[in-house]
Amino acid sequence: METGLKGKTVLLTGASGGIGSEIAKAFADEGANLVLTYFKGRTGIEKLKGELEEQRSKAKDSNGSEEMKQNKGRNLYIPVDLTSETDVDKMFKEADNGFGRIDVLVACAGAWSDPKYIADRTLEEWETAFKLNSTACFLLARGFFRNLRKYPEDNASIVFIGSTAGDMGEAQHHDYAATKSAITVGLLHSLKVEIIDFAKFGRVNAVNPGWTATAMTRGLLDDRQFVNTITSTIPLRKVATTKDVASAVLFLSSDLLAGDITGEVLTIAGGMRDRLYHGELKGDV
Repeated sequence: METGLKGKTVLLTGASGGIGSEIAKAFADEGANLVLTYFKGRTGIEKLKGELEEQRSKAKDSNGSEEMKQNKGRNLYIPVDLTSETDVDKMFKEADNGFGRIDVLVACAGAWSDPKYIADRTLEEWETAFKLNSTACFLLARGFFRNLRKYPEDNASIVFIGSTAGDMGEAQHHDYAATKSAITVGLLHSLKVEIIDFAKFGRVNAVNPGWTATAMTRGLLDDRQFVNTITSTIPLRKVATTKDVASAVLFLSSDLLAGDITGEVLTIAGGMRDRLYHGELKGDV
């Protein structure tokens, strides 16, 4: 299916993570130019570099020629602290020097908090969570809008990666949940209106993954009882894959596939609408 993303420039943060790297590979398949940012995940980004090079080397058209290799986009890898205004501004300057206009922003980078009751949470931990997850998105959106102002065209797209925690809450991760709500409610619905002053068909949407199988969650998801508990309110009774999330991001980024969709949150969680708060009754009560 044609997505219209070939030759478009996509800025993707958090590219070294499990979800981020899958999103990068999905865009690479479409022939997009990629600006891939990372911070501490050097091992992950080196692995992704190798996978993208292998993906490129295997690309052939239906006749077995090497033509499709030339149709693949270019990749730019930038280490950046997304909580630093200076770092983010430098990153946008480097992306501008490399590609000019940025057509799509996918804000995937984020940090999961340590589990604590709010009674035990420090103010520093609370403020750090907002810097990592919410302030970073502000800086990214601001830089993206400035880029659009410099390179005016009709279309543009932002996809924020939120979380079901921001919609349903998450006990002992109240700080993380609050940061995701800030992005997928207040920021998203404000920017869906602002963006049309920079690109008249510009769109702003979000993807809310639920439990997703990544290296970060592998330890938890190896516990069958834990998986049974978290899927008890999920009609599809499954944990999402990173490809499930990447496909949703690709769809929302495409002006051809989602050109009339803006201000929406697409939840990738198998139909989950709530948490399981109490287990089954066992024995006499």
